[in-house]
Amino acid sequence: MTNLALDETSTRLIRAVRAEAARAGIDGKALAVNGLKRDPKYVYERYRLEKPFTTKDLAQIANFLGITVEDIIKSASLEAQRQKQEVAA
Repeated sequence: MTNLALDETSTRLIRAVRAEAARAGIDGKALAVNGLKRDPKYVYERYRLEKPFTTKDLAQIANFLGITVEDIIKSASLEAQRQKQEVAA
């Protein structure tokens, strides 16, 4: 269930992280344990849209996935553009 306390940007960034991790073949557990050095619950709370990732998280995730934070932001921006196009259609 979506937490209404998260703003659209946080939600889009979380979805972008999930998408980029999936592209790299990395599941949530591996992202948590190997990428963030945290308990998997930390990532799953974010994947369930309960809490946002921090900017430090995004930097660590990007480094682990071999991409940049800007790549994650671009991925989130593409989702926003896609959603706007769907609404306009």
